[in-house]
Amino acid sequence: MEQKAIDRLIDEIRETDVYKEYEQAYAEVTKLPLIIRSKNPEELIPAGMDNENEFCAFMRKHNDSCKTCLHLGQQLPDGQDVLKQVCFAGVHVAAVPIRVNKEVIGYLQTGEVLLEKSTSIKLEDTTKQLLDWGIKLDKKELEMLLDAGALLSPKQYEAVIKMLEIFAKHISEIAARLSVIPEMSEPDAIRRSREFIRDNSSDRISLDQVASVANMSASHFCRVFKKATDMNFSEYVARVRIEKAKNMLLESNYTMTHIAFDTGFNSVTDFNRTFKKLTGVTPTGFRKRSTT
Repeated sequence: MEQKAIDRLIDEIRETDVYKEYEQAYAEVTKLPLIIRSKNPEELIPAGMDNENEFCAFMRKHNDSCKTCLHLGQQLPDGQDVLKQVCFAGVHVAAVPIRVNKEVIGYLQTGEVLLEKSTSIKLEDTTKQLLDWGIKLDKKELEMLLDAGALLSPKQYEAVIKMLEIFAKHISEIAARLSVIPEMSEPDAIRRSREFIRDNSSDRISLDQVASVANMSASHFCRVFKKATDMNFSEYVARVRIEKAKNMLLESNYTMTHIAFDTGFNSVTDFNRTFKKLTGVTPTGFRKRSTT
């Protein structure tokens, strides 16, 4: 997906009731900040968020690196699903990825927390680093800022991150559904074509059919559709079918064969291959994971 489409999708997620309710509950329970952000490493941390760490708020006013906090453009470490960082002052931050199927589109970021109280030596080293950057903050002022922030044990912090991982999976499912819903601001022809695909996803759908619905030639439709949705025609059809299959896997006891043909796939093999390509797991694995 292109960055413009990702930013639009992130904005839509922020406005969902699910996210707003979780954000409020998370803030009340953990007393830690929580933001949802794109993977753009240049995106600034918003000012005045709930439970903002006072030291971090101070640093964001004086240090460009702190304004963006984590450099989220980096790849996730092999075998890990969380980006973790501890800054020069000992403040920990973590970010859990949000995915549309397998593509990372953004992160849920939290932290701004100490996992141990700063020692006198650590405070001296931090003060020296600040002076090297031209930031005048004496040891006592630094200690007051850090002490005003949250202090968790490593075990408590890992539990908080685990909560965030669970919620990120939920948000990822919402993002996947939103990505295939027509937008009210779209051209009527593209909205009609999207609705036609969704309404007829169980049947065989040809490019010529959908282009006819949009009253365009096939070649012109492909260009316009790609520009509007950031997906080509075949990818969009596959995603619509997979979203329908996900619902059937969760809400019914239908066999894989029944679901495969009911969602428009030509064979169970094609269904399994496409499902795993887009989600990273097999249909059986998805059903099992969602019911445990």
